[in-house]
Amino acid sequence: MKNLFKKQNTKTDFANLSAIVTSGSAAGIAIANHLNKNQQTAGIIGVGLSLLVTGLLIALDDEKFPSDSKS
Repeated sequence: MKNLFKKQNTKTDFANLSAIVTSGSAAGIAIANHLNKNQQTAGIIGVGLSLLVTGLLIALDDEKFPSDSKS
């Protein structure tokens, strides 16, 4: 079982944040436009989902340990 209380890398990199937000919003609006739904709500949902997926991928990268580590 993973140690839930271990210190993780909390440093945030905002270099690609605007690209993530823009692409998530554009994808949500494009899908809403195709389905004839509210575009503003879909854009917000798209941004949230893209940030969630990005955060999960960053968290998975933090889980990798060096091969010579004993822990």
